[in-house]
Amino acid sequence: MTTHEDLDWWLDLAPTLQWTFAKTYAQSAPHWYVVKGRTPVLTHDDFERAVRVTRTFGEPGKFYARTNLYLFTRDRRLWFWTMGDPIEETTIINVATTDRVYGPQTDFDEDVIAALRLPAED
Repeated sequence: MTTHEDLDWWLDLAPTLQWTFAKTYAQSAPHWYVVKGRTPVLTHDDFERAVRVTRTFGEPGKFYARTNLYLFTRDRRLWFWTMGDPIEETTIINVATTDRVYGPQTDFDEDVIAALRLPAED
């Protein structure tokens, strides 16, 4: 199970990583990403641990009609997300500033949340 210690680990590690700017979405949805197996310092196990942190402590949000879980930084200026694949198949972790919101942040798809959410260890 993922703990608050794991959360602290990710929130401390993430700012030190080499994030790639997503040029394709530069105008419409600017964000950065890291790729499993191609990001220095981030091992395969670390990558999956970061995905578990996002799925455990992330909050429901939407990108237009698509519900997802978004993990905020401590100051809530950035949020991390993945695309919803099973943890072992997830290859990208995204991050963006929170100053842009895409569509109403209501009426979340509870089935999607239930499929993504992992339990936290107390």
